[in-house]
Parts: sequence; structure tokens; C-alpha cells
Amino acid sequence: MTKKLYYTDSYLTDFTATVLSCNEGKKGYEVVLDQTAFYPEGGGQPSDGGILGGVKVKDVRIKDHVIYHIVECPLEVGSSVEGKIDFDKRFDMMQQHSGEHIISGLINKHYGYNNVGFHLSRENMTADVDGELTSEQVAEIEYLANEAIYKNIPVQGAIYGQEEVREMTYRSKIELNEDVRLVTIPGYDTCACCGTHVKYTGEIGMIKFISSERHRGGTRLTLACGKRALKDYSKKQEIVSSAMAILSAKPEMITSHLQKLQEEFNETKFKLAEVKGKLFSYKVEEYIKCNQATLCICEEGLVPEELRKLCTLLIQKVDKTCLVVTPDGTGFKYALGNSQIDIRPLCKAMNMKFQGKGGGSSELCQGSLLGEWEEIKLFLSE
Repeated sequence: MTKKLYYTDSYLTDFTATVLSCNEGKKGYEVVLDQTAFYPEGGGQPSDGGILGGVKVKDVRIKDHVIYHIVECPLEVGSSVEGKIDFDKRFDMMQQHSGEHIISGLINKHYGYNNVGFHLSRENMTADVDGELTSEQVAEIEYLANEAIYKNIPVQGAIYGQEEVREMTYRSKIELNEDVRLVTIPGYDTCACCGTHVKYTGEIGMIKFISSERHRGGTRLTLACGKRALKDYSKKQEIVSSAMAILSAKPEMITSHLQKLQEEFNETKFKLAEVKGKLFSYKVEEYIKCNQATLCICEEGLVPEELRKLCTLLIQKVDKTCLVVTPDGTGFKYALGNSQIDIRPLCKAMNMKFQGKGGGSSELCQGSLLGEWEEIKLFLSE
């Protein structure tokens, strides 16, 4: 069993250990030490990064109480090696994980919901609870969680035996039948946890919910703590500043300005659709004068909805196969139709011939094609 130095001091960045074994695995060399400050992946928290014996640590895993350090090069068994933790990553994980404890404890205390899922990566953090929270409740939890930060409460971690823990109340996703490590934030949370945490809640800095959504009968919360929350705020402030400049509006007026622009856009879009509808009707009358057995039409700048509309108007007027395409930069978007026969076999054949994708009903199919327009027309005519 490897001695877990990160349990006694999560701020430890440098340590010395003896290599007990080193075996080549699928992802690198698996090194076992007599003690380590590297946290192995577990409990929803990623493993630590850093350097061990002068080589990069790619991953850290734990199995049957043995911690395996995945490194790029072999380390000599019996040798003494120095380890150095990537503390920027470690402290980020400590801020996020400690913040999650506070919000999960508060949700359980105020609403009785349990944390049933936790995911923490370098990019984001989510917590799933088994009950639905309103936007007002989420805002209340966020406010109370940040109050816990202002109070700078000590975060306590200790291992308890089975006899001791039977008399204690704590959160846990699974039933534990061995010694339990509990992380306690007095007044806010006590939870069975193997992760790394800050010493005082003040070090979390801030907690900010990014989003809240229904998930499997409960709620999925996406949140950011500490430096991540500051980074998220700074990014959104840049967006707000850009919007202010574009709209010539104060922050509190951005929403109303955008709503007005949306209304104007929808009105313009509706009027444009009317004009294009009339234009399509005019073009259809011109196209149907063609005596070819198959109508092949190429129109610039059509969106898929317009392709479908123009093709539908054509097959309502003529009893023949109609192909309408528009260039899309790499090939063509198309609509293929015929009101008298099942067009799907022809669509399939055309897709195979021109590396196409798409399908649809017996009367009308849509998709995309690669190839030259003259070759596509020749294929259809044959």
C-alpha cells in the first residue's frame, strides 16, 4: 500500500520516494512508490500532473490501494526519486472540489436533494442532484455558498474507523464497509471523499453557477470556482463590452436592443421569404418551358429550405424528375423530386456516384454532392 502524502498535506509539491516496481504498460511505464504526493484519478477528480525522477507523469491511477504512476521512461527499482507536483493544476482542482462540497452540502441541507453525479476536468465541472431546482433556488444556493467563502471556514479531512463513523451523519454516494475519510466544512457539509481540498474556504475565492438544466429527473449544475470563475467573468465582460460598442447601449439596455433587432430580423426574413416565393413562382414558369426529360437547375445562394421549396413547386407543375442544386464551396446542396415515381432509388444511385449524402421521402430527397455540374446533369439525363 502506497503512503498517500496528499491526504496529510494537499499543498505538498516536492517529495522523495523509493521505486518499488516499474513495469511497462499499454500507456507507458507503471511505477509504484513507497509514498507519493501525486493524487490518482478518482471520485470524479482527475489525477495530478508533474515530474517524477526527471520524467513527465502522464497519468496516475489507483487499484487495490496501489497507486500507479504512468511515466514516459522506466525508473530503476530500488532507486530514490524526486517528485514534483504541477501545483497550478492541483490548486485548481482543490478550489473546484472544495466549492462543489459547499454547494452539494447546501442543496442537501436546504432541499434534501443528494449529489448523484460529479465530474471535474480542466475545462469544466458539473454536479448532478436528484431533484429539480428552480432558478430562484439556484441563485439562493450560490449566494449562501459565497457567504461560506467569506467566512473563511477551515476545511477538515480525517479518516474514521467503522465504529466511529456509525455515529456520524455524512453524505456518501455508496455504502462504505471500511475506514472512511470524511471532509468536513463545519456548518455546511460532511462528505466521504478521497479528493484534495483547500485548508480554508476563503481560498476558493468565489463560486459561480454557469448553467442549470433538467437532467434525468433532477438537475445538472455547471459551475466554476476560484480562478475559473474569474476567467469566466472576464470573458463575459469582454462580450458585454463588445455588445455595448456595437449596439451603442448601456449594459442594462443590451437585452432590449437585441430583442428589437430580433423582431426586425424576423420581419425582414418574412418579407424576404414572400419576395423569394414570388420569384420562385416566376422562375418555375420559365423552367417548365424546357423540353428536356429531366429538369436540372443550378441556382446560386439557396439555403436547403429554398431548394426544397423550388423543387416542390416544379414537381407540382411537371410530371418529370427535377433536380435543383446550389454550390456550397466544396460541391452542391441538392433537392431531387418527382411526383409520379419513387425518387429514392435514383437519389441513392446519385449519392453513390458523386460521394453524396442525403435522402428523404418517395417524392422529394435532399442532400449534398461532390463533382462537376455537367457530369451530374449527364448522369441524370441518362
